[in-house]
Amino acid sequence: MNKNTITKGRILLYRAYDIGEEIDLEGAEKILEQETTARAKFRLKKMNQQAVIVSNDPLSVALGSYQSKIEGHLNLIQAEVSAKIWEFGTLSLTFDFPIPLNATIDELRVISDKLQNDDELDTFARAKARELTQQIKASMGKINEWEVNEDYILYFIESFSKNYADASFILEEEDIAALIINEEKETLSPQLKERIYSSKLQYYKNDLAIIDWNSAFIIEPSGSLDIPDVIEFALNQLLEMRYYDDLLDKKLKSIYSAIELKEMNLFSSRYTDLALEAGQKYIEIAEIVESVENSLKVIGDLYHSTVFRMASNKFRFNDWQKSIDNKLENMADVCKLLLDNITSKRSHILEIIIIALISIELIPFFAQLAKILN
Repeated sequence: MNKNTITKGRILLYRAYDIGEEIDLEGAEKILEQETTARAKFRLKKMNQQAVIVSNDPLSVALGSYQSKIEGHLNLIQAEVSAKIWEFGTLSLTFDFPIPLNATIDELRVISDKLQNDDELDTFARAKARELTQQIKASMGKINEWEVNEDYILYFIESFSKNYADASFILEEEDIAALIINEEKETLSPQLKERIYSSKLQYYKNDLAIIDWNSAFIIEPSGSLDIPDVIEFALNQLLEMRYYDDLLDKKLKSIYSAIELKEMNLFSSRYTDLALEAGQKYIEIAEIVESVENSLKVIGDLYHSTVFRMASNKFRFNDWQKSIDNKLENMADVCKLLLDNITSKRSHILEIIIIALISIELIPFFAQLAKILN
């Protein structure tokens, strides 16, 4: 029996970076107006009514091509590279590799493994992100140099040599689970396959979406990139959650270290300043996190909102959000304890001073009283 082959498809590799504080997209667009740029509208065409709303469309930028050195797959040597600049301070790069004509799923597994182990691609992506950040720095409040990034791979198939009446039939014929978790050689257990396929979504019978924490497999005969766009947004949101979780970790550690360095000097503004700084940072981070969360609204229970919730679940948004909330609460508590402690001790000293002053004023009275009694 001849293997079914892919006649049209692409591999989308994503690299997402936190590049700074809130970005003025209009300002960034003006800076890049001499470049090949286009403001991409984040439309979800498949829906009859809008179920996912992005508060401010990202700015899309074409960045040319990337020459891969993968041997034996000449059609995969070159990828078109583009970037999306997001208002809340992230930059995501997309490497769009065409899948070689008539490649099988098994061959796709081999290609995928080589792409995911391409260190030069990561170096290229980081350099492009820094270059673009420098270009638009005037539109940003502050540039971040955070070494952590998010990566993701998405297999996007439009057609096969023999298309499936029901796209889910491919799961019975091909080891899609192995492709998703990048297992090139070994056979996966039925239990693991069942876990991966539990995230299967379909809108029409001829399409399919399987979303996992680091990759996704999409069959979309229409060629619409709505689902990749939703997943890309979720990836950027995940990056921001990780960034602020890490930032809160560092800030809390610095506060604890500052407190432990010296005994509290009530006549110094050191701890008052520290408490006020903690309070300001709390407000700043809480506002930014809320802004990121509110930048995409999910309405109803249509297909793309379901896709977003599935991606959110796979990316463990709830766990990251709880971690951030707990650390924000800790920072608020530290701020309150510092101020309460300083205020309490200063109040005690003031009470002692008042008692001492009253005592001093009473000395002449007691001296006069002693003379009378004598």
